[in-house]
Amino acid sequence: MITEKEMEVMDQLDALNEKVMETEIYQHYCKYSQLLDTDPEVSGMINRFTKLKEDFEEVQRFGKYHPDFSTKRREINQFKKQLDMHPVIMEYRRAEYQLQALLDEILYHVSIGVSENVNVVSDNPFFSVGEEGGCSSGGSCGIQAAI
Repeated sequence: MITEKEMEVMDQLDALNEKVMETEIYQHYCKYSQLLDTDPEVSGMINRFTKLKEDFEEVQRFGKYHPDFSTKRREINQFKKQLDMHPVIMEYRRAEYQLQALLDEILYHVSIGVSENVNVVSDNPFFSVGEEGGCSSGGSCGIQAAI
C-alpha cells in the first residue's frame, strides 16, 4: 500500500520530470530524435546500414573463412563512418549525451540527498560516489577473498 509520503515523493518526481522536459537540452534531443525518423536521407541511410549489418552477420557466421568476410566488414565499417559523420546523426548523439549527462547529475544529487552511501550507477566518473572505483576499475570494493 502506498502511503501519503510516498505519493508526495511521486508527485515531486512528476514535477521534476516536467522540469527536465522543459529544458533546452531535452527539447534539442527531441528535435533530433524526430529528425532520425522523419528525415528521408537519414532514414534511408539507417535502413541501408541495417541491411549491411544483416548481410555481415550472415557472413560472420563463417568467420574469416567466408570469401566475402573482409569485403563485407570493410563495407560496413566504411558506411558506419559515413553514417556517424552525417550532421543529423552527429547532433542526435551530442543531444543524447547531453541529456544523459543531465539525468546522471540529477540522479547523483537525488541519491546524495538521501544518503552518501547510495551506489550511483553512471558512466560519468564525475558522478561516481567515493574516491576509489569498484572491483572492475581496479579500486577497492571491499570484497575479501575467502581463504
